Amino acid sequence: MRLPVYLLASACLAAPTTAPALDWAGLQPLAAVASVQRTAAGLDLICADGATVHVSVLAPDLIRVRALFAGQPASLDHSWAIARTDWAAPPWHFAETATELSLTTAAVKVVIQRDPLLIAFHDAVTGRVINADARPMARDPATGRLAAAKHFGFEEHFYGLGEKAARLDKRRGRFVMWNSDTPGYVEGRDPIYQSIPFYLGWEEGRAYGLFYDNTYRTTFDLGHTGQDYAAFGADGGELNYYFFAGPSLKQIVSRYTELTGRMPLPPLWALGHQQSRYSYYPDTVVEKVAEQYRARDLPLDVLYLDIHYMDAYRVFTWDRTRFPDPSGLMKRLAEKGLRVVTIVDPGVKYQPPVPGAIDPATDRDLASSHESYYVYNEGLAGDYFLRQKDGSLYIGEVWPGQSVFVDYTRADARQWWGEGHRALTERGVAGIWTDMNEPADFLDQTGERHKDIVFDDLGQRAPYAKHRNTFALLMARATYEGLEQLQPDRRPFVITRAGSAGIQRYAVKWTGDNNATFDSLALNIPMFASLGISGQAFVGADIPGFIGRGDGELLARAYQMATFVPFCRNHSAIDQYDKEPWRFGSYYEGIVRKYLKLRYRMLPFLYTTLEEAHRTGVPLFRPLLLNFQEDYNTVNLDDQFMIGDALLAAPVVRAGERAREVYFPAGRWYEFETGAIIRGGTTLRVDAPLDHMPLYVRGGSIVPSTIAMNYTDEKPWNPLRFDIYPDDAGTANGSLYEDDGHSPDYKHGAWRRTTLHFANGQLTLTPTGTHAPGVRNFAIVLHRAAAVQQVLVDGVALEASAWTRAADHSLTVALADNGRARQLEFR
Repeated sequence: MRLPVYLLASACLAAPTTAPALDWAGLQPLAAVASVQRTAAGLDLICADGATVHVSVLAPDLIRVRALFAGQPASLDHSWAIARTDWAAPPWHFAETATELSLTTAAVKVVIQRDPLLIAFHDAVTGRVINADARPMARDPATGRLAAAKHFGFEEHFYGLGEKAARLDKRRGRFVMWNSDTPGYVEGRDPIYQSIPFYLGWEEGRAYGLFYDNTYRTTFDLGHTGQDYAAFGADGGELNYYFFAGPSLKQIVSRYTELTGRMPLPPLWALGHQQSRYSYYPDTVVEKVAEQYRARDLPLDVLYLDIHYMDAYRVFTWDRTRFPDPSGLMKRLAEKGLRVVTIVDPGVKYQPPVPGAIDPATDRDLASSHESYYVYNEGLAGDYFLRQKDGSLYIGEVWPGQSVFVDYTRADARQWWGEGHRALTERGVAGIWTDMNEPADFLDQTGERHKDIVFDDLGQRAPYAKHRNTFALLMARATYEGLEQLQPDRRPFVITRAGSAGIQRYAVKWTGDNNATFDSLALNIPMFASLGISGQAFVGADIPGFIGRGDGELLARAYQMATFVPFCRNHSAIDQYDKEPWRFGSYYEGIVRKYLKLRYRMLPFLYTTLEEAHRTGVPLFRPLLLNFQEDYNTVNLDDQFMIGDALLAAPVVRAGERAREVYFPAGRWYEFETGAIIRGGTTLRVDAPLDHMPLYVRGGSIVPSTIAMNYTDEKPWNPLRFDIYPDDAGTANGSLYEDDGHSPDYKHGAWRRTTLHFANGQLTLTPTGTHAPGVRNFAIVLHRAAAVQQVLVDGVALEASAWTRAADHSLTVALADNGRARQLEFR
């Protein structure tokens, strides 16, 4: 959600913003190394001016550098972003000469020049320079500003930085980290909602990563100012960064998410189609939307309630006029297979009680809050709200009017906030949508009005400048942990608009108040890809766009893309035309239905690939570069994408186009609908009529799928289909991951993984794990099987009637799942 309606028009027309140039004036560089001390984890460099630089080895490919400048105030070595701190330093070797020091692991050699103090990272095997300082790290003692500069390679390209309204390749860009409420953003608008100060550098097929763990307003200049450097600057805090040696992009993303945390598995229904509007009310309208979806045979799992379900926008309350029986509504929707997610904003209405008013002991969320508001009263009694330097409450303005905000850096405040969601969960609400959490304040979007706010920050009493960017992270943490406590047998589902590094531990991400335009649709691909390689695997955007009317063509193309995007939600602004799938007529509705049914058929593949993201950090939605790192043609390719390792999607993102160019990396590719083979290493122009999105399968893949359904737990995955697409060598691999889809038991081993390997005409299926999915059948489909004359299962030949051959030369074998390893032979 967004600014007040009367500001939307001007916000939509706002020109793209440009980050300020990095200012080196007043910055004093570190002095030369005067002495060095070895520690268990690495080296402490003592500078001539009294500064200290800690170089720590966390893993063979992960080095931490933390500079404490002369005169810099001491602070806790603590970060809200970091999930893992228990690193056991691997073996490393130290050497020194009169001019330099070196620290070498199996993967990287850190070379430190004594005077001036410059740090370079080399490949430990080849000696190749991976990344190196262009000038010494520096700080302004008067203001606390910091800066670091790295050499900028002639063929160096940059990726990541989380949510940016920008193209995939950030080379020559300049970007600011400062969470901002930016409705109607367009390409080039910066900053927007989220701040992730982590990027990946690529040059000549090899990659590295840099995570600057600093939550102040920061600037990245990635060759924008000139050819001299790629620089980082911050308004305050510490110069504290982590270097990821690579050289694999996947390895870097995996290591970064090991450091900052990986996405927990959401409930399976989170992969279902979701419908929202600002706002659906009263309850009868919500039920009419549900009835239309079921009557029209359109798959749907989730309905959303925006701010109008609350009593005058007071969080943790219900408007009894619009929603007289929320528990009954949840029950009736559940009978249709639908769950409800409600919005919760951070602004708590500032409402001192009327003298003599008393909060009721029970059902406080249903009682009138006009004279006394229990959430405000509790928060004030616990002193959970943010205060200013003079001790006064900070009072801003959002939807309830004058509002106060929780200090989520306090553990007791987070626990209180999490417990507050009982008002929703006990009524049957299934998930929480945290919005306006930059935090938005209608009185000031810049932060200038907030500069005197003080956060507890583990007793450090830190300024607002340090914690604006962490506010959403900690609010999401409070919400997630609260849901864990309230519903320990269910996986929490929290979505967020804003965030900072580590947000993937607590919430899935949607890209805020986008526009219903083809330009915005095109921007989705690089934005989702950048978020994915910045640690956030579960992402999506409002379909077909939050602001603006759009039309049927845009709706159809948006759903085609969204078929393979993790978060698939239709949403629209309060004053905009309705965008449910039937609103533009039956032709476009039919296209939406086709692709929603495809999404539900592909749930086994999507869930398996999502579990890979949970386990490894490598996202489901991927730029081609992530899978084809050495292919220069993918360096700035961001109008097509891959889903896992197996599927390549090339959506149409321009109005009126009925064909488009598609790049196919080297190898064998199969057209998804026809099975036709395409030779890779080329660009082809392919047909893309309005009811078709070009979609291809990479040779060497085995892709699981099932039957279509109206909601995710309507029926079991039976039969389970495995499509085998051999590569040029006649081999293929794949897997299927399963669990109960709703509980956290998967964390304790209650899952099943079926691995599949095809080579030399033989397919082996090997199940592992304790989860028992029940009685069911498999359908094994071998593509390009014209020469097969006989099929054996576990060494026994099948009757010809037990398998079928299609016109596209694919062969299908029906097979019962007996829970044991199976082997099929195709002769």
